[in-house]
Amino acid sequence: MQPLVLIGQMEKGKAMRLSFLASSMGIRVREIAPGEAGCTLGMLCGLDPLQARAGVLSREMMVMAFFPEPLMDAWLKAMRNTGDTVALKAVLTPYNRLWTAQKLAGELLAEHRSFQAKEKNV
Repeated sequence: MQPLVLIGQMEKGKAMRLSFLASSMGIRVREIAPGEAGCTLGMLCGLDPLQARAGVLSREMMVMAFFPEPLMDAWLKAMRNTGDTVALKAVLTPYNRLWTAQKLAGELLAEHRSFQAKEKNV
């Protein structure tokens, strides 16, 4: 499958810049629509039949799917080089494939806050 980046709650200009960058690297971008936050990642990535399910994404996030490791490294480096970073990001796995986008965002946010708290205490 073609490498895919799911993006949610991203500012329009940033989404456009990352979409252009992704396109130049052969990566497809799919925005998580407001009415799709309750869909599973498997649905959003085209692995399962898509059924719109209401939900809310409270923060910007990104999910990377179907990336060979060298492309993943190149993608993350290219993002850093443009200055367009995303704090909440994940890779699609067999385990999180069944999670909704909303659940993943919550888990990522909790993890992000934990890391920030640890950094303050160092």
